[in-house]
Amino acid sequence: MIAMVSEVAVRSGYVAFLDALRACGFEGEIAPDDANRTVLATDNSIYQRLPQAAVFPKHAEDLERLAKLAAELPHRDIVLTPRGGGTGTNGQSLTDGIVVDVSRHMNQILEIDVEARRVRVQAGVVKDQHNAALKPHGLFFAPELSTSNRATIGGMISTDASGQGSCQYGKTRHHVLELDTVLLGGQHLHSRPLSAEEEQQALAQEGVLGKVHRTAATIIDQQRELIEATFPPLNRCLTGYDLAHLREEGQLNLNSLLCGSEGSLGFLNEAVLNVLPIPKHSTLVNVRYPSFMDALRDAKALMTASASPTSIETIDDTVLQLAMEDFVWDSVAEFFPAGSTPIQGINLIEFNDDD
Repeated sequence: MIAMVSEVAVRSGYVAFLDALRACGFEGEIAPDDANRTVLATDNSIYQRLPQAAVFPKHAEDLERLAKLAAELPHRDIVLTPRGGGTGTNGQSLTDGIVVDVSRHMNQILEIDVEARRVRVQAGVVKDQHNAALKPHGLFFAPELSTSNRATIGGMISTDASGQGSCQYGKTRHHVLELDTVLLGGQHLHSRPLSAEEEQQALAQEGVLGKVHRTAATIIDQQRELIEATFPPLNRCLTGYDLAHLREEGQLNLNSLLCGSEGSLGFLNEAVLNVLPIPKHSTLVNVRYPSFMDALRDAKALMTASASPTSIETIDDTVLQLAMEDFVWDSVAEFFPAGSTPIQGINLIEFNDDD
């Protein structure tokens, strides 16, 4: 029971870390109380892990303070876990360490460049908030998530989210231009595709920033064949680090590594993203089938057809029956007329275009 686990005391090492964090001038909230720990012990998964505390940074300087303190020898065992909207279904944001939540304060849209179709945002900006600010300019951020009213941009980058329309729009990585990440020790890593000259300058840097670039370049340049032989050809890198795309078109790009890294390599501070024009027209076609396998076969064929649907959602009769039991069913029932043949599968096919 959640009420029972919340009574567990914060471990002494974490108490010392939080005390040191206050002493070094952390300006955000530090929350070791049972209420915050209990709320953040769960996410959109079936799992539960009770954190020692939660911290809510106010700005990049707070992220630096966290990263510097965590690098000090007395605190090297402290676990810090970034959390977005908690929409993951695999327990990615759960920890028995400290939850770092930037969505409370670091949620500003810093710049919208309509002509260049670029935006600069803080990591805690929510997807729907982002698109609401872009809509008056006729633009949108493409990855379409069912959890867009609470998923943060930082969380989308950390999980390399894709969602509906991914066959046309790709995943989050395809829309990330630049990232500002705070590394262990407090230094900022500014990542983007590097020209040959820029790469040489990055490799020649002293300290951790040079080491990061040299390590990444060595991995992709010396281990490319092993990576290609070992990693399956997935549309989306779901586990581990996306090493295969560290160098594309000859350019070293650490964004490919950071996108999907689940926040394990640093604290995401800001992101520069490309955005797209909102299609002028949209339509949804509902195709019903007597067999779920027929629906699956059609979906596969339609995605490669010249009609180029934006997305296809395939639904089986189990999900359909559960939906019929929901109180909102009356508002959509007209789109699912009953016939003599039972419906065992449905394809919801979306088309978007300017024509």
